[in-house]
Amino acid sequence: MSTPRPSTDPAAAFFRAVRETPMLSAEEETLLMERWQTAQDQAARERLLASHLRLVVKTAGQFKGYGLSTADLIAEGNLGLVRALEGFEADRGLRFSTYAQWWVRAAMFEYVLKFSTPVTFGLSAERKKLFFKLRGLKARLTGPSGNSLSAEETHQVATELGVRTERVSEMERLLAHQPRSLDMPVGESGVPYGELLPDDRPSVEEVLGERQELMYRRELLKQAWGSLSERERDIVTHRTLRDNPLRLEDLAQRYNISRERVRQIETAAVGKLKALVRAALPKAKTT
Repeated sequence: MSTPRPSTDPAAAFFRAVRETPMLSAEEETLLMERWQTAQDQAARERLLASHLRLVVKTAGQFKGYGLSTADLIAEGNLGLVRALEGFEADRGLRFSTYAQWWVRAAMFEYVLKFSTPVTFGLSAERKKLFFKLRGLKARLTGPSGNSLSAEETHQVATELGVRTERVSEMERLLAHQPRSLDMPVGESGVPYGELLPDDRPSVEEVLGERQELMYRRELLKQAWGSLSERERDIVTHRTLRDNPLRLEDLAQRYNISRERVRQIETAAVGKLKALVRAALPKAKTT
């Protein structure tokens, strides 16, 4: 996407360009979308994206208050906008803005959940609900004091949101921790906080070793795959490798055999692949 990407600065020029970009009429949008989807017209693509940047900026304003910069939220929203354009189906009868709004909000939603607290936790439905609603409910119950929720208030929040009380207490603790800047000086020496953190990244040797191991395993699998018959490859592909596997009945009809026979071929082929790869792996350690 070649539209301007905001920096950490307020980037007045970017926002001015967004405001000055005219919105599209339904007819203009339809014509541009047709040019993009039928001919991959890049000028049409850029016009569609640029005219919807104000949607990204507006949505970013809904995520203020989580300690994240508006510029980063807009950058994530831009990615969501691009994904929306790639997956939009004009024949559904929707305006692109209606479809794009979901993708833009989803991109920002995931970004906020991932980076607004210094603690990583599983994103269950309860935690997502609490993450976006607890601040407002807490402010309503405790007022400007910002005191911790009492046991009664915690129970009240849990009942109102339909979640467990322990999840309310957990999220309150998480949101109480303010992210610490990695550039913040520490102690009298003024060493940046980020330089004191341990580097948990793998070494160059580890990365190269893992990459070579992966390439070797892929080559083994490729050789083992070539040892299967065409029918075995077809059955394994449609039963194991597809996101939506075919039913046994579908393949039984294709090859004019029973469902049980299809299952046997699938099991035997997968077993053959595993055996061939296992048999070859010890050779890697001696070469």
